[in-house]
Amino acid sequence: MFYKAIVECGHMGAGNSFERVWFIKGDNPLSVLKRARMFPRVKKKNSLMSIKLLQRISKEEYICGTNQIRYAAVQ
Repeated sequence: MFYKAIVECGHMGAGNSFERVWFIKGDNPLSVLKRARMFPRVKKKNSLMSIKLLQRISKEEYICGTNQIRYAAVQ
C-alpha cells in the first residue's frame, strides 16, 4: 500500500515550522505513522501531533509524487 503523509517539520526557531509531503510505502497505516514520526526534522517526535495528514493513494500517485520531489530537488 502507498500513502501520502503531510508532516510538520521544524528546526526553524521556537514555535516556527513548515509542512513537508512524504510519499511512503507501507503494510498498514500504523506502520506508516510510526515511520513518518521518525523522519528527520519532524516536530514532536514523542506524539502524533506532527502528522497532519495520512492518506492512502494509488501506485501511480506514489510514483508521480516521488518523481516530482526528486525533480524539484535537482533544480
